[in-house]
Amino acid sequence: MASAILLLLWRKPSKSRRILGMVVTGFLTLAAVFTAIDLAANATRLVLNLGAWSAPLGIVLVIDPLAAIMLSLSGFTALTCLIYAVFEGTPKAEHPLRIPLLFFLLTGINLSFITGDLFNLFVAFEIMLISSYSLLTLEADDRNVKHAFPYLAINLVGSTLFLIACGIAYSVFGSLNFAHMASQSSQVLENPLLPALAGLLMLVFCVKAGLFPLYFWLPNSYPILATPLGAFYAGMLTKVGVYVLLRLLTTVMPHELNYLHQLLAWMGGATMIFGVIGAVSRHYVRGILSFHILSQIGYMALAIGLFTPLALTACVLYIIHHIIVKASLFLVGGTITCLNGTDDLNRTGGLWKATPVLGICFLLQALSLAGIPPLSGFWGKFLIFSEGLAAGEYVLVAAALIAGILTLYSMLKIWLGAFWAPAPESGVRLDDPRWKPLTALISSMALVSLAIGLGVEWVFRIANTAALMAMDQAGYTRAVFEVLGKGGL
Repeated sequence: MASAILLLLWRKPSKSRRILGMVVTGFLTLAAVFTAIDLAANATRLVLNLGAWSAPLGIVLVIDPLAAIMLSLSGFTALTCLIYAVFEGTPKAEHPLRIPLLFFLLTGINLSFITGDLFNLFVAFEIMLISSYSLLTLEADDRNVKHAFPYLAINLVGSTLFLIACGIAYSVFGSLNFAHMASQSSQVLENPLLPALAGLLMLVFCVKAGLFPLYFWLPNSYPILATPLGAFYAGMLTKVGVYVLLRLLTTVMPHELNYLHQLLAWMGGATMIFGVIGAVSRHYVRGILSFHILSQIGYMALAIGLFTPLALTACVLYIIHHIIVKASLFLVGGTITCLNGTDDLNRTGGLWKATPVLGICFLLQALSLAGIPPLSGFWGKFLIFSEGLAAGEYVLVAAALIAGILTLYSMLKIWLGAFWAPAPESGVRLDDPRWKPLTALISSMALVSLAIGLGVEWVFRIANTAALMAMDQAGYTRAVFEVLGKGGL
């Protein structure tokens, strides 16, 4: 937030302004990565009591391994998107408010990950959403700006419902502090307002995550963004909704809400199928990739709905994979536009011959998205399938398999249209100096994704620790109350 304010006061776009943004996000990323490794290794949490209020009053911030993983991913994604913007165009080519608003967006996202209070989560979401509304319309032309209105409308409704849910939660639990709510979870099972509260909260965050049937706002809104912003939105924004669903259902709400878990699993299955059908129907790169955001969110929702320790580990593992892969694929789409002048697959081609490195990077990420072993996307899907079969959810597992096959088919459309097809009459713009550094950046992201897949045992251990600690309501409550009782850190 401090950087956002400084960048807002530093009005004139410049190289130095961009460097400051990259330095700050780089520092945040390194700090979050080291924190995640340390917390996972020691199975502990960091708790900060703001204002020295005693429990359950005041605002508390909590970083456990799950939150630290999400902080690492948000910082890494923001950093790569800022670097991409540097190579994509000069400082004068971007709107002066783009970087400050991106940092306000990052503020809301990171606060959502570390807050230990439901109302503070609402505040975090409003910071995030107001920034996202602004960025979505900031550089959109008159033809595209209309696609921002559904995004704005559905999220305003979601924010209103969220505020209502906060009121109901206070009525049920007597507090909005996550630790206090978790300590009361076994005592409120018979409260008639509990199903209404749980259902309302799930509705709110299913809207934020883009789950069926509440996803209609997403596929047409993300493609209107500038490429680096679109990549950041594709990688991070819907995952905030998934994270909050995971956090509330594991750490805060009673674990006995089986009807809610089952509903979420079936919503995930429907999202997979309808999302991937939308991807198959599109003929331009950003449209295909936007629908794939939805279908992949379905896998995460299914994993949460299965609600076993291994399924929740699979969800965390899948989030790690998807944020990196999806952001890099959006950047590939931007580079295709740079080389072909468009991302319409009817007017692209010749890229495999012109730049085989970009083609290899795309193939690695596309096959990972489809779940081909031993790439990063395979391991999360394998665990989801395994837990789904163990739970007897054969229809949902079948839906997940079908979605995976159709994902591969739709990604092959991009491969055949942009890389394998002959070059269009306009040719490939190899004289554009931007494509080489952009390809190098995408290659680095592909290597990170490849390392996750090949070194999955280490990543699995961290994800498993994060999932188990998120489910440990007693440990979370004890850690927070110890600090709240002391009034410090």
